[in-house]
Amino acid sequence: MQLQRQFSGQLIAIDSNSAIASGGEGRIYPIAQDPSLVAKIYHKPTDEDGDKLTVMFSMPPDAPIAEPGHASIAWPVDLLHTVGGREKIVGFVMPRVKKVMPIHTFYTPKTRREQKPLFSYLYLHRTARNLASAVNALHVRGYVIGDVNESNILVTDTALVTLVDTDSFQVRDPYTGYVYRCPVGKPEFTPPELQGQTFRDIDRSPEHDLFGLAVLIFQLLMEGTHPFSGVYLGSDEPPPLEARIRSGHFPNGTKRIPYRPMPAAPPFDMLPPRLRQMFIRCFEEGHLNPAARPDAKTWVNAIREAEDSLITCSKNTQHKYGNHLSRCPWCDRAKLLKGRDPFPSRQAVNNGLHLQPAKTKRKKPQPTAPVRDTAPRRQYSSTGLPRQLGQYAVPLLPMPMSSRSRTPAARAPVGNLERIVRDAAWGGVWGTLCLAAAAGVFSAVAQGGGAILGAIFVGSIWGSFFGMIWGIFTLPPNQIWRKWGGVLAVS
Repeated sequence: MQLQRQFSGQLIAIDSNSAIASGGEGRIYPIAQDPSLVAKIYHKPTDEDGDKLTVMFSMPPDAPIAEPGHASIAWPVDLLHTVGGREKIVGFVMPRVKKVMPIHTFYTPKTRREQKPLFSYLYLHRTARNLASAVNALHVRGYVIGDVNESNILVTDTALVTLVDTDSFQVRDPYTGYVYRCPVGKPEFTPPELQGQTFRDIDRSPEHDLFGLAVLIFQLLMEGTHPFSGVYLGSDEPPPLEARIRSGHFPNGTKRIPYRPMPAAPPFDMLPPRLRQMFIRCFEEGHLNPAARPDAKTWVNAIREAEDSLITCSKNTQHKYGNHLSRCPWCDRAKLLKGRDPFPSRQAVNNGLHLQPAKTKRKKPQPTAPVRDTAPRRQYSSTGLPRQLGQYAVPLLPMPMSSRSRTPAARAPVGNLERIVRDAAWGGVWGTLCLAAAAGVFSAVAQGGGAILGAIFVGSIWGSFFGMIWGIFTLPPNQIWRKWGGVLAVS
């Protein structure tokens, strides 16, 4: 396929089988005549696409980072149209970015440790600052990104940032006032006032971008944690992330909400006070007042200040943290993550130790449970030799015994009649003695000593009678441990 550049007039050949990438709107191809450029060709180009690209080409944003061979914004540098017949714009030419990866590769701990293990916390600060600088350059020229998300931001190993998919940005024609809207957006980066809206019907403003920018900065500095993720404290199903954004439920804020921060996330106070206050301004104050959100330039200055305040850990030079902290949070976090250091040392990376699985604590051996007496033990005969199989005594459950030792004859079972006679005898003896003594004392007091023998005689008769009855129907003294029902039980 042969196309022509709109403004330079150069003819270029596009090999349809050499696409670098493909998306819903078009494909990206290399340009053989200039390896520093690529061409994006639309699947179904429209006249509106051509008009929008013409406005973008005529008013490019200023480059925030003057790095040779690097473009912070993959902006159209020329338009491409067909050759022969009715010329129609079908795509555009833009700078080619090399050795880059999506920003989430760097702020996600797992992928960073696997693919970019030496990308330190200092580099994450620099990435956040470069991102805010690129967004500020767009806003200064009146452009709005609209679809802020982690896939359209590419990062190099040296923390340089490139914004891509620029032809989806919202563009306003300064001469006609017509707005070429951004029709798409991801809920995770969409501000609360636009949640659930149809983007094709909305003119967006820089304040909408500032919400998504703050989300990305939060993720860069907080180990990939989304600012609205948290542990739900309600009893019903946890609401989705977009519902939390719509409600303004920022777990690290000052308001009382039904969420608490994620237990595996870094503590919010790890950030310096100024950055913490800016996040609260964006996600709490900006919930009902989008104008309260910090602009991109304010973020640039605050991140630069935080970056300058970073100090180096004495144990691991890859650990950088704010000087407002009394100890290294990354050393503590490595322990919390069972040895998976978020920023492993160069020595650990060179030896491949950063890719080892998390350390697991060995379980301490449990002490052997003591052998209970109820278990059969090895027994010996009177000869001192072990007994043969089958000669072990059957274990018996202990029975309560009286305080006196008992002979085998006394332990023999007794019949019901014998038990009654024995218990009656015991009761008679006790009853006789008790009543006789009581009657004798009473008689001696009332009638003098001469009546003692008569009183003892009468008391003995009545005592025997009542004692027998008491012995039969109650507990005899020598069987106090037995239950009442044992007296009448059938032997």
